[in-house]
Amino acid sequence: MELHFPLIHYLLVCAVGLVMGIFGAILGSTLFVLVPLLNFLGLPLHAAIGTAKLSVIGREIGPILLFSRSGALRPRLVVPFTLAAVLCAHLGALWATSMDELVLKKVVGLSMLAISLITLWKKETGLAEAAIDLTWKQDLLNLACGILIGLYTGLFGAGTNILIIFVLVYLGGNSFLQAVATSKIPNLIICIASLPAFIVKDFVNWELGIPLTLATALGSQIGARVALRGGSRLIRFLFLALVLSVAIAYLIR
Repeated sequence: MELHFPLIHYLLVCAVGLVMGIFGAILGSTLFVLVPLLNFLGLPLHAAIGTAKLSVIGREIGPILLFSRSGALRPRLVVPFTLAAVLCAHLGALWATSMDELVLKKVVGLSMLAISLITLWKKETGLAEAAIDLTWKQDLLNLACGILIGLYTGLFGAGTNILIIFVLVYLGGNSFLQAVATSKIPNLIICIASLPAFIVKDFVNWELGIPLTLATALGSQIGARVALRGGSRLIRFLFLALVLSVAIAYLIR
């Protein structure tokens, strides 16, 4: 997609990309900000989504390496989860074409409200790792969660990382730090799997997408280090603030 932009647009995209990289390395969900921004700067909505998805690759690769070296990454947990999510994301996208947008937004808002209430109620959950055996039953549970989140990703997309972190903490027994680290794997794979559809239809603006991705990648290096230093308590606080904000935004519209 060829569009030409003034210098101020590139500077704005890089500045916001840097900030979103810092935040996104901790909690993801950067598409909530980047898609409206790119749309405001002149990209059609589908192109804004495709271009923002490109930046997710830069957001996730660096933190995966940092979290892996720290020992916080637990890839064994997300293999069945990720496979199911990738396969079901396409089905969700097809389903989205026949679902009322207002109903979908209310469902998302209520889901986020429920997650925030559970997080408030279970104050100590996620501050340390819980002992959960990796049995076939746990794999089956991960598979079922992957199916549901894959459908959600195809239906709506933004906020997928909130659901992944929630599942990894409350059903997988991870600390918030481990959940954030491990969530990078399915996020990256789901993004890579969905991006070609946008590229083929020329819904990626490389002129803005490349500097946005580089700025996001730089910010993610800072964000991952903040997450490692702040630990699960900081992440839990930010997670709760984000989920409540999303719930309020979608329920009052």
